[in-house]
Amino acid sequence: MIGDLTAFKQLLSKPIQITITAHQRPDGDAMGSTLALFNYFIQFGHDVKVIYPTDYPIYFQWMPGAQESWVYTEHQEEADKWIKESDLICCLDFNTLKRIEPMDEIIKEANRPIFLIDHHLEPDAFEWMLHDVQACSTCELMFRFIQLMEDDSKINADIAQCIYTGILTDTGNFQNGATNKAAFTIVGQLIDKGLEIQKVQMELNQNSSESRLRFLGNSLLNKMTVLHDLGLAFIVVNRKDSRTYNLKSGDTEGLVNYPLSIKGINISILIKEEKGITKLSFRSKGDINVNEFAREHFEGGGHKNAAGGRSIFPPDWIIKKITEIISKKYKKKN
Repeated sequence: MIGDLTAFKQLLSKPIQITITAHQRPDGDAMGSTLALFNYFIQFGHDVKVIYPTDYPIYFQWMPGAQESWVYTEHQEEADKWIKESDLICCLDFNTLKRIEPMDEIIKEANRPIFLIDHHLEPDAFEWMLHDVQACSTCELMFRFIQLMEDDSKINADIAQCIYTGILTDTGNFQNGATNKAAFTIVGQLIDKGLEIQKVQMELNQNSSESRLRFLGNSLLNKMTVLHDLGLAFIVVNRKDSRTYNLKSGDTEGLVNYPLSIKGINISILIKEEKGITKLSFRSKGDINVNEFAREHFEGGGHKNAAGGRSIFPPDWIIKKITEIISKKYKKKN
């Protein structure tokens, strides 16, 4: 841990007011780590509020503590007051305050001490940091944090479910390049703490809406382009699709991974058109570094095999640019 651990423990030695936050459109790791930290802190009598910059997927509402959280855009006045009065702000699963717009300005203005837990590259510097790019997830680091605080006994079934959710989703069900030995070791220990694996799997994977399932089918049948000579596949989701299938936050989650199941496809890109901007999700296999690709060309970043980006240009322009770049840099060798 970077920063004075003694001073950190001293700050937490008596009940204080704490804000916990994660990146926009929080995924399973962001939800899991923030809610695990929430359920850890409340055991010590701290006054804790989890505040997300934007809404989160409905299939995470079952998670312990989710119902007590706020979405900043829905509770801005209350959230601003809470943040300003907090004694500590905990930032999880993101590396720079830009990732929590529109909350970033009020956090800067509050000028409160910040504790970062994250596994993304090149984080901003804060008072306290638990950061490791080799971690499979921020939830792995959350587990480590509790051990660092010598509080293993505080890991209950609620915390176990939250941490497992983050590890499971960020490793792609233990299938992607982020999967490491720690992922399995921690899950084994979480089972001893009351984790019910089948319950979590059911909540995450068996609560989809009919419209989302039809959207996924249409995306794979009609919106996926496969360029075998480049080892590339991409899926385009336009604004008409969003209206037709009434897409909610998180409904495109995981879609970008499907093309990688095709033999010979090493790069998969999801291109989602939104009002005034186009969002991109990148996935890759092996040594292909989509983090560098996203940083250099699409104002983004993330991990070696999983990254995100954005562009002010429409999907057609983006597809042309991407194919040109990959033709030059990543084209498969015969």
